[in-house]
Amino acid sequence: MTAKVPESTADGAICVLNPAFLWLRHDEESVGFFQTSLQSVPVRRFSRRETEILDCLATGMVQNEIVEKLDITPSELAKFLESLNFWGKDVVRWRHPAGSQAAMHQKRLRQAARLRDMATAMTATVDANDIFHKTRLTEGNRQFDQIETTISHMFREPHIALDNRSYGEAFCDWLVANGRLKSPCRVIEIGCGLGFFANAIMDRLQMRYPDLYEGLSYTLFDLSPELQSAQKSNCGGHVEKTHFVSGNIESHDFGDQQFDLVLSNEVIADLNVATVSLDNVQRGSPQTDAETVVHRYRLNCVPITQGNKKMAVINFGAIKMLENIAKCLAKNGYAVVTEYGTRKRSPKAVKLTNHYEYTIHFGQLEQVSQHLGFQSDHGTMGDVIGFSANCETIHMKTLRTLSTCLIPYLGREALPVLAYTPASLEAALGDIIARIGNLRFLRLDDRASFSPFRFELLSLSSGSANTRIA
Repeated sequence: MTAKVPESTADGAICVLNPAFLWLRHDEESVGFFQTSLQSVPVRRFSRRETEILDCLATGMVQNEIVEKLDITPSELAKFLESLNFWGKDVVRWRHPAGSQAAMHQKRLRQAARLRDMATAMTATVDANDIFHKTRLTEGNRQFDQIETTISHMFREPHIALDNRSYGEAFCDWLVANGRLKSPCRVIEIGCGLGFFANAIMDRLQMRYPDLYEGLSYTLFDLSPELQSAQKSNCGGHVEKTHFVSGNIESHDFGDQQFDLVLSNEVIADLNVATVSLDNVQRGSPQTDAETVVHRYRLNCVPITQGNKKMAVINFGAIKMLENIAKCLAKNGYAVVTEYGTRKRSPKAVKLTNHYEYTIHFGQLEQVSQHLGFQSDHGTMGDVIGFSANCETIHMKTLRTLSTCLIPYLGREALPVLAYTPASLEAALGDIIARIGNLRFLRLDDRASFSPFRFELLSLSSGSANTRIA
């Protein structure tokens, strides 16, 4: 189905173009590009008049203004808008005023989608994480450029939002300033992506804090052979400081190994979730390992009703990771965990093109941490690491279409996937940027952006004093 133009716009409905829809202007026409979450739509050509309509829509003009400016009829405009959604699903959407029937209907659809994603999380299999990372993840660079781009990947180069530091450099400065990284320091990073984060931390220590670098030992722990290969390459300048360990953090036995600092940066969404019966837990008779965890830590779960049963989903793998950290964290050590999530909502499935990830219930992780004897504190990644909230960066959907559709169409060199500002994108693209329609940028604190202010940061201490996040 396609989103049709409302028969009446008396309620003030506004036509909104999907940020994944871009067009490239030529003299007499333009070429349109649209990248959905799963595939690219074949290019479409637009006439000069159609391009004028698109330019009006991109500036936020409403129906009556467009009709008057371009001297077209409302029916002609409606026909064109509907043709866009026949070309690509949801290229055009309608934003209705709060309180209107249409807005309430859209809210119900969003609620239904959340329930669907929670139900999908309940079907997760216990070995999915192992299978994907060991055998199906075969192109590391593509994985983080096009499929599961992370904040640390987007900000892997110096950025104005971080005072011209990369994410890893800013993270390192925060660790040092708050006494979480001392000398000597045995660091272990759990799930290390392509290794850019680890390399940035070690580079920063070597250049700015040489005494800390001298006493550093950095272990990169990962489940994926493909990613470990990339990590060894990207951290090649620190061979004497690095160690590589393969394993699953949910079950790995560290024996008598101890670490002073444990880092888990944007990783735990990949770990297993589990469905539990709250009826079993409330009766005090857990039947599974996950139900035992809920009972042991008295977790506050979000109930999901199935018939006459009460069920819940928990971030079982993340909890097992915390238990493992408790075993290997040295006295007066620290652990830092970051990921996308909330402090109250049930985990839900997030569908990527080649696997599922799961949002995190950080409130439960805090409960577990306290039971394990940790002193804990939390904040958003954006606040703690020090991102500039008013910095504007490119919309993720816009960047996907730009990098996977429009740039290849021009036969130009691939555009690195980074958190471009308007100025840095112009520097990367040159004069052609003026010919691209619907380029969208958002403030980092905008709820619609790929924002570090939507990621949680949980800081744990094994010492006797509670160290607050600064």
